[in-house]
Amino acid sequence: MVVLFVAVVVIGLYITKWSPSFERALVAASGKPLGASSIISGKAPAAPTPSLQAAWGYTLTYFGFVWKPAILGILVGSLLQVLVPRDWLFRLLGRRSFRTTLLAGVGSVPFSM
Repeated sequence: MVVLFVAVVVIGLYITKWSPSFERALVAASGKPLGASSIISGKAPAAPTPSLQAAWGYTLTYFGFVWKPAILGILVGSLLQVLVPRDWLFRLLGRRSFRTTLLAGVGSVPFSM
């Protein structure tokens, strides 16, 4: 069961985070510009004036970026409760110590956005 959980996490992270980031890194390493597009202004030279339309446009753009990682987070959280034995997880992370804090921190690094 733990193997299935790890497989879903690794494949999900590859699809939602690692592959897109790696592709952008290759573009940047080749010397090509990443683009003049911004999540706030799009391709316009300046941000739009504050309005409901501008806020809705930003909301839709942001949703386009985060919907896959959000689904992955829900899936990983659900699988963690179902597939990973609770006593094993408690033994690994259930104490208040530097070791458990370090393990939790290192475990969260692949998920950072």
